[in-house]
Amino acid sequence: MKISLIIPSYQRPDSLLVCLGSAQSQSRAFNEIIVALRDSDLKSRDALGKVSGVRIVLVHEPGVLAAMSAALRTSVGDIVAFTDDDAILSPTHAETLEREFSSDRRLSGFGGRDCIFDNGVPRETSLTFDVGRRTIYGRIIGNHHRGAGAIREVSSLKGVNAAYRRSTFALPRGLMGEGAQPHFEIAIATRIADIGGVLKYDPHFTVEHHVALRTSGAMRSATTPRDVEISAFNLQRSLARGYQFRRMLYVLLVGDRESPGISRVLLALFRLERSVVTSMIPAWRGTWRALRVSSEPLQFETF
Repeated sequence: MKISLIIPSYQRPDSLLVCLGSAQSQSRAFNEIIVALRDSDLKSRDALGKVSGVRIVLVHEPGVLAAMSAALRTSVGDIVAFTDDDAILSPTHAETLEREFSSDRRLSGFGGRDCIFDNGVPRETSLTFDVGRRTIYGRIIGNHHRGAGAIREVSSLKGVNAAYRRSTFALPRGLMGEGAQPHFEIAIATRIADIGGVLKYDPHFTVEHHVALRTSGAMRSATTPRDVEISAFNLQRSLARGYQFRRMLYVLLVGDRESPGISRVLLALFRLERSVVTSMIPAWRGTWRALRVSSEPLQFETF
């Protein structure tokens, strides 16, 4: 079994070098390590000039999906693993992937917990068994960084700590965003479910996620109306058809902090949560924009 590790990266050379150090210190070596860089990222290209055993793929268009696609087209792995350039892998990362995919032929994707660090300090957080779940009305419950319990099947994995069987994997085409492109993992998971594949999450399969600022303008701790619209569009577009109408009603009438509906905005007014109130219109706009093209199935690229 060949395992490829793919790391999309943009303008974070110091974090990238640490990530690569962990990727090259495995008990079972990756068959290849591929870093996808924007052609304009000269600092990262210069930093990688001092690193051996890594293949660089240059990308001319923005977005994490373009970077992943470019790297995948050059990869040879039966299993394709992904992580972020601000993550540190455990020494047994590749070994665990080989064991899990070899022992379960039904397994299409496998991932685990990303233990989040802020400025080098582990983030305090409570643990939960409710991870990677899609509700009946299309709300996505992530919590991949808070997972506890045993290995189990989930509805989605998180890109910083996920690997997929190549024969069942495909990337979505047509999602919005020029940087992180939120919710692309949901589109991947939806297609895998459609073809009968299984995704599993193991909270004991961990990476250290040293959260860095995003360079695309899509901040992790704050959002602009444009970010909200992109997120709402991508999530609506990524769901299976059976969830799309229910998701639209949810965003309109109820909603959550990310895509607030009427009920959530009324609560926000009471709590003086101004950012939630201002997110309502762009969330509706993104959801409606996705519904307008829902008659055209989301396209996927296979490798």
